Amino acid sequence: MDSVTNGNDIWKTALGDIETKVTKPIFETWFKYPKTKAKDFSDNVLTIEALDGFVSDYLEKRMFTVISDAVQKQTKEGVGIKIVVNGSNFIPDVNSDAQSIKPIKTAGIKINLHYTFENFVLGPSNELAHAASLSVSDAPGKTYNPLMIYSEVGLGKTHLLHSIANKLNQNKLNFYYLTCEDFTNEYIKSIRTNSTEKFREKYRSIDALLLDDIQFLMGKEQTQEGFFHTFNALHLSGKQIVITSDRPISGLKLLEDRITSRLSGGLVVDIQFPDFETRLDILKQKSKIKNIKLDDQILSFIANRVYHNVREMEGSLNKILALSELTGKTLDLEATEELLGAPEDSGVFSDPDEIIQKVASYYQITIEDLKGKSREQRYATPRQVAMFILREDSKINLSSIGKLFGGRDHSTVLHAIRRIQTDAATNQNLRRDLLSLRSSIINRNN
Repeated sequence: MDSVTNGNDIWKTALGDIETKVTKPIFETWFKYPKTKAKDFSDNVLTIEALDGFVSDYLEKRMFTVISDAVQKQTKEGVGIKIVVNGSNFIPDVNSDAQSIKPIKTAGIKINLHYTFENFVLGPSNELAHAASLSVSDAPGKTYNPLMIYSEVGLGKTHLLHSIANKLNQNKLNFYYLTCEDFTNEYIKSIRTNSTEKFREKYRSIDALLLDDIQFLMGKEQTQEGFFHTFNALHLSGKQIVITSDRPISGLKLLEDRITSRLSGGLVVDIQFPDFETRLDILKQKSKIKNIKLDDQILSFIANRVYHNVREMEGSLNKILALSELTGKTLDLEATEELLGAPEDSGVFSDPDEIIQKVASYYQITIEDLKGKSREQRYATPRQVAMFILREDSKINLSSIGKLFGGRDHSTVLHAIRRIQTDAATNQNLRRDLLSLRSSIINRNN
């Protein structure tokens, strides 16, 4: 058996295991052929070929632990993993069910060309929403339909909608992207001018409808009627529908049940506030776009402050850049602290011992077990969660966290944190645990 054949067998079996560990959107967007394939297995190293740099970067940063675990399970020995980019060498798979998209005339709408999937900063808080958005833009109407994305303001919903629009535009598909307010105004105008038939033809002849802020329809019974029939016509004909909201379906109480029922029948994903590492990545990217080099200490200082959304954080970055230009002060940490002021209470949480107590209580284990050496899942996961929250929401460093847990070194703590970051992207129960814990501590300290 040659190295490629052997590698293919290992990777196909590993993919079967990975498929049970991650959500369907993430598997189909990042793992399923032609996104990955085995390139070679030699010198005890499995080389996995990614379709492009975008896929390779995601697998390296967010899924490496999942991949490694799946491969080791098949080989029963320490096998190295190497991910390379070489899309030109991909050979079409006759068994592949990838959908081909027929290019047709695009709709003339305004979209932000700078909002793309490539410059959307990924993190555990938004990976599922990103994967689902990428999937529906690759094969509209074929995967998750409708797709609903909800979050508080300033966390990336609009960026994802524009990214979908840009991808559809590249594929020469006919679509409309508008706010629910614009949809409402247009529908009411069609009634007043006796042009409802023209309205229906316009929206039922497209391949995809991207609708922002559906909560705007609440209480507007007449417009809900028009939306319902438009939704049904598009959905029955296999056209893609993507909707955003500032709240989950359960919060859309003034929408008709028949509409919320249709939305629930698709894929509903949320975006949470990004963790520290993702916030830092966002700031680095923004600085790069502005062509300004900032010291990592400055960016870390900004990322560690208390914000309600990403836009506020970007506002802090813009503020220090603007004030630096006006005052002529050098952009260093001292000047940044002077311009922005000290972080509120040096972070969201002030007492590491309280975080440990909260986590132990939440998982119904003792503090001794939480800090202990047992590798049983019922103790190991809470321990990793506690380390993650301490790193995320207190000011202590990795070494200090290790000391709180029996003198563990910083590499052990870092491994635990990365494990939670990886698992949270695919495990909704873990995401729910993190949200509940962090919310309870925030409420206690506010």
